[in-house]
Amino acid sequence: MFKLNRILRAEANLLKGDLDSAANDINAVRGRANATPVTAGEVTLDLILDERARELYQEEFRLNTLMRMGKLMEYLNKYNGFVKSNGYTINQRVNKMPIPNSVIQANTGAVMTQNPGY
Repeated sequence: MFKLNRILRAEANLLKGDLDSAANDINAVRGRANATPVTAGEVTLDLILDERARELYQEEFRLNTLMRMGKLMEYLNKYNGFVKSNGYTINQRVNKMPIPNSVIQANTGAVMTQNPGY
């Protein structure tokens, strides 16, 4: 739980522009593994995603994290061997899941529109 809390807080600090605090949180996690510390200037969303991948391997469903951060399309196009070797390009719509029609119909209190591309 320590590492997840620290990585989530590093992401929040990055998004609010507090790079020093983000680096401190990342370094607290990296220090437990005797890894090289990072500086505030090195902290990016991709660095945090890489740290999540190393520290939370098999502990979280990475697809959800990539979708939440709007990075799924980018990462599939960049790292997925099948996509790259077959010349595919993943569409931006994969960053959001379709809303089930039953949910849209059951929501009578307000208009609920389908996510774009579905």
